[in-house]
Amino acid sequence: MDTGQPRRTNRDEHLHPTRLDALALLGLAAVVENCRAHPEVAPHDTGLQGFGARTEVCVGDPTAHRRLAAHLATLLPGVAVHPGDATGADRGTFTIGSTAYRMEPGAVEYVLLARLTAAEGGRPVFLAAGQRPVTHRAAVRHLVRNHPQLARKYGVDGRFCVLLKVVNSQAYGPDVVEVVADVTRTATAPPSPGDIARRPERGGGARPKRPGPGRT
Repeated sequence: MDTGQPRRTNRDEHLHPTRLDALALLGLAAVVENCRAHPEVAPHDTGLQGFGARTEVCVGDPTAHRRLAAHLATLLPGVAVHPGDATGADRGTFTIGSTAYRMEPGAVEYVLLARLTAAEGGRPVFLAAGQRPVTHRAAVRHLVRNHPQLARKYGVDGRFCVLLKVVNSQAYGPDVVEVVADVTRTATAPPSPGDIARRPERGGGARPKRPGPGRT
């Protein structure tokens, strides 16, 4: 039955909000309510003010989410996100320092979870930048469940950037998550010329490093 909506293909699926993205936002709603804050939801391509004036949570795929991509470029210069070639191959591959993290859909997928500030005294920006919608929900769950531990480790006003791996999402959805590494130092520093040279080109690049276990 034709619903009147544009037909989607696997190639442009990442451009559309999904049920998992909506569930990720619902997971944040409880946190916002507990803080007695007043949320405002804005599309990624709407012209907004800069960051730091108010607390912001930015969730999505940086190859399709304009504001998230801008935050990564400004706040996490040590992270490169592969846009993919004409067929979509390698789309979403993260390169952090000299290591590439390429997803295997349904088996291994990565997401960056970060809390960052642009200047002293500015309000934080929380980022959940993932390779697929299931990773966005996994990152939000990790943030909600582990917020006290993250605050103890990094400080209430501290910044951090951790790389998470979602394992076998085709069977377990967003429930099995491993902490790959704290990449704060590498991600927030400008890349070295050597790292830039080793970053994957369109349609290719080094195979991702297989990190050790660290399930949460």
